[in-house]
Amino acid sequence: NDIISLTSAIQGRGFFQNVPATRRQGVDIGLQHRTAKWFAYLNYNYIEATYRFTGDIASPNNPQADDAGNIHVTPGNRIPGIPRQQVKTGADYALSPALTIGGDIAFVDRQYYVGDDANQNPQLPSYTVASVHATYAISRDMDIFGNINNLFDRKYALYGTYFDPGDVANAIPQTLTDPRTQTPAQGISFRVGVRVRF
Repeated sequence: NDIISLTSAIQGRGFFQNVPATRRQGVDIGLQHRTAKWFAYLNYNYIEATYRFTGDIASPNNPQADDAGNIHVTPGNRIPGIPRQQVKTGADYALSPALTIGGDIAFVDRQYYVGDDANQNPQLPSYTVASVHATYAISRDMDIFGNINNLFDRKYALYGTYFDPGDVANAIPQTLTDPRTQTPAQGISFRVGVRVRF
């Protein structure tokens, strides 16, 4: 048994519902390598998150919903919002006893929009994002650090779901017809700071 969050026909509202069966199975693999100057890692996650029952659940804003606002789920349908694969890898290199530089790359697989529990619509695209960072040790207890996130300023979405375009008809001048909505990721960003240990 599982409890899932569903969308209400009332815009902006939702509710929780028990469903008979879900299954999450997969594997996590983590590798690390460390030397005097190098540290490298690789993390891999694979998960099959699926429904294991047959029945109707509410998704009134899904373009494939029936007249009652429901979609039909069957065993094997993937649970939305959960990417099948994720890979994170990176490395740090000590240029000197005080200065360390490094970088990270993350890949996140495609995922179904939340509300597409029957897997009838296109998925949210996969994405790959890179970042770099550096740390300079001023003393044993103080560091200066900096990082650049989303190094190549990739445009991608972290989350997707559906809404009723008619509910914003009086709020904006354009006529919307696409019920998909996405949460965009932050673009390239820079950060510099000081870290003090007490």
